[in-house]
Amino acid sequence: MKGTEDIKKKRWENRALVLGIASILSNLCSFPISGVPMGVPIGIFAIAFAFISAKDGMRGKAVAGMITGILGVMMGLAIYFMILFLVASLKDPRFLSQFKPEQIKLLQDYIQLYIAH
Repeated sequence: MKGTEDIKKKRWENRALVLGIASILSNLCSFPISGVPMGVPIGIFAIAFAFISAKDGMRGKAVAGMITGILGVMMGLAIYFMILFLVASLKDPRFLSQFKPEQIKLLQDYIQLYIAH
């Protein structure tokens, strides 16, 4: 029976690693959906799967899944806070006076595109 438990543990390790990598890639390649970058929940699942596989101690892929999951969550939160900072800064007239009208129009178009998706 030890063989089946080892196979199950390796499956959880593989899932943790794949989801950790997916969280980083989704932060780099996609728009945030409903305000939260998708890498955050995917990274949380990667961390959870790494903990599930750590029954007798973490090794190899579980550690890599944990690290990539943590990086994915941190990157997603950094993106989220940058978006919040930008939105808060756009309400300040002193901040907007630093830009040319063409740049403001481009920024407004980007925000409308972001909201439309």
